[in-house]
Amino acid sequence: MWKIIIVEDEKPILGLHARLLETYGPFQIVGCFESPFDALQEIPKLDLDALVLDIEMPRMTGLQLAQNLVENGIDVPVIFTTAHQQYAVQAFRVQALDYLLKPMTMNMVKQLDERLQKYYGQRPKPIPKNTLDVQLYGEASVMRGDQLVKWPTRLTEELFYYLLLHENKLCHKWRIIDDLWTNVEEKRALSNLYNTIYRMRQLLMELDIPIVIERMNEGYIMNTNNSIVVKSKEGPDALLLESKGYLWAYAFESAR
Repeated sequence: MWKIIIVEDEKPILGLHARLLETYGPFQIVGCFESPFDALQEIPKLDLDALVLDIEMPRMTGLQLAQNLVENGIDVPVIFTTAHQQYAVQAFRVQALDYLLKPMTMNMVKQLDERLQKYYGQRPKPIPKNTLDVQLYGEASVMRGDQLVKWPTRLTEELFYYLLLHENKLCHKWRIIDDLWTNVEEKRALSNLYNTIYRMRQLLMELDIPIVIERMNEGYIMNTNNSIVVKSKEGPDALLLESKGYLWAYAFESAR
């Protein structure tokens, strides 16, 4: 887990970058500063792996802040962010690890993780967190530690597998209903879907598993945040969710 400090004078961008880094990468934000002067005072007291600095800040630019930190013996990689490309050459003159255009994206977060791995030679040991062990083939199961997960309803379990197999992809609500609530009246099917999503979120919260199920554009996206460990097939002939007998799973497997 990379320990990161962000210095950004635009509060909305500061919050966005902090959320992106912690949601889509192995990053822990140990400090956020809107003022480079505050950052200059506090950074020497903090344990960190990298700095994310905005270049264009009033009274002290990110380039000046980086130079001051180097002069004070702070030797960690610096990632500069800005809305303007013309600062790139100046940024690399102070030995920047990377140079990103604002606002940061999910792909940039992944690239930053890769750059830090190359810089340090290997990824630091991650902070332990709760995970689920999932067997998708043959005798399907979801385990937390040595205990089977107890699902509140059969359809909660089915929807979990469905969203997991479509991880980070938008699943439109009507497609979900067509696959899981076939031949159920529309209004009732929608109610069943909403209630099942609610039950799943509640269960994941009780289990302290950092899976996010986000509603977006009339559908849902599951982000597991690296909290799922998928086990190897029980045998070469094992079928996807074979023990569950879900019709949509057979179609999913055939389409791959």
